Amino acid sequence: MINTQDSSLPLSNSPQPQPCRSSVPGPRWCSDAPHPLSKIPGGRGGGRDRSLSALIYTDEKLTVIQEVPVHEGKPHIIHFQYQVTEVKTTSWDAVLSNQSLFVEIPDGVLADGSKEGLLALLEFAEEKMKVSYVFICFRKSREDRVPLLKTFSFLGFEIVRPDHPYVPSRPDVIFMVYPLEQTSSSDEE
Repeated sequence: MINTQDSSLPLSNSPQPQPCRSSVPGPRWCSDAPHPLSKIPGGRGGGRDRSLSALIYTDEKLTVIQEVPVHEGKPHIIHFQYQVTEVKTTSWDAVLSNQSLFVEIPDGVLADGSKEGLLALLEFAEEKMKVSYVFICFRKSREDRVPLLKTFSFLGFEIVRPDHPYVPSRPDVIFMVYPLEQTSSSDEE
């Protein structure tokens, strides 16, 4: 469940830090590689969260990795990577909660190929994950807020009313939703 009391975006809310795991007896070992921002409580420092990463899908363009938390009730973080060209990829991070996928739009200019990557994410969410909604969110204070609203509206997203039951009360964030129609297996045959 997304923390509605915190002022950070949904992906910035991570479970409480846990000490690093040790794969061998002796002192605990932790990589000195940078922690991903979505895994850093408060944006800096702290230990990594205990979770299991699993490759859940890959093809020539799309790779999907899910971090399954060890502790029950914690959100599942999903990483989508879309291969735009041989040397260029775009990435989207999302949180799976309540049969909904929440995608945080990163600050700054969106990378080339982001639209194609998002479309692949939507197709995967509908066909493979069977979620009911895909929500995107971004800060209202963004300078490119109006073009983002137009772009996502063109793609089929709608602005979410403030009292929507699946989104936290966040006056500083705009949420848009893409409802997915689910078909039963008998409809597909």
